[in-house]
Amino acid sequence: MSAAEPFLGPNEALGGVSVGDEAEWERTVTQEHVEAYAEVTGDTNPLHFDKDYAESTVFKSLITHGGIQAGALNALVAMKLPGPGSVFMAQNLKYSAPVRVGDVVRASGKVTKVHAKKPICNMDIVVTATGVRKEGEPAETITVMSGDVAVFRAMPQ
Repeated sequence: MSAAEPFLGPNEALGGVSVGDEAEWERTVTQEHVEAYAEVTGDTNPLHFDKDYAESTVFKSLITHGGIQAGALNALVAMKLPGPGSVFMAQNLKYSAPVRVGDVVRASGKVTKVHAKKPICNMDIVVTATGVRKEGEPAETITVMSGDVAVFRAMPQ
């Protein structure tokens, strides 16, 4: 007896999403984003605002809040895939490198599983940052976050 074949989509409750669907969202991170994030969250860690402090740490310069790169995932699922009405049910995220002001943050997602009837899917995600890592060197792209998420999409009735 063999197991049933997994449902690959399209899932109409998700707006037609299928396993293998992919999307990207990107934005250049500005100092205004860092300030707004601190205002909303209350996170005024000196790693984000005190140049002398940040330069004396392993990071060697100011870094942005990790929530900013995680926020790129919110925009990805809410605006691109699955799309408007989407919220996270679960996140398994690994932060692997910092983001700095001026970096271009790109969130990418690929659907790995869709529920047969409910508006739920799972996605593998990667967030990269493109920017100068060492003064005088060309910009490079590095992975700053990776993991997987479960998403629910609330569609109009």
